[in-house]
Amino acid sequence: MRRHWQAMRPPLPRFAVAWFPDLPGLERIESFRRRHDPMAAKAPAHLTLVFPFSTPLSALQLETHVRKVCAGWPSIPVTFSAIRPHANEFVFLMAQRGAASISGLHDKLYARSLLPHLRRDLAYEPHITVARCEAPEALDAALADADMELRGEFAATLREVSLLAVAADGRIDRLKDLPLDAR
Repeated sequence: MRRHWQAMRPPLPRFAVAWFPDLPGLERIESFRRRHDPMAAKAPAHLTLVFPFSTPLSALQLETHVRKVCAGWPSIPVTFSAIRPHANEFVFLMAQRGAASISGLHDKLYARSLLPHLRRDLAYEPHITVARCEAPEALDAALADADMELRGEFAATLREVSLLAVAADGRIDRLKDLPLDAR
């Protein structure tokens, strides 16, 4: 009987933390994503700091943790410029300037109650996903398009992060924007 009760439980809520940069040239990135990234319709261009995870923690508990980490973290000037493939499936717009500071913030966010959700088997590389392709030919085409359409630098300053709720269908809702350096 206990097993039956467990099967009836709803899934745990999923959360994530991301930055939605306000970049000059953002429309070029979004236009590219609409053609090459199936997630473009569900969330605008973003840099993920804490990847989606299921938890029994409440949104308020997560907000408190993220707020505490961000309050002591200075704003980060960031420049995106390099395009590169990842895992034979994705095209990333890589953070160049500010990447080490973003990685440090990522590491700090995964402390304490989020530590069990850290993927130690994958190195964190600050990026914006601009394409996801199932076929190798599509990936090659997306890379060629990105080299032409996303050439140059995209610069902004990371001043706040967003706590997100992630629905089962992949839809992402912003629950709370939390400022950096809010002491």
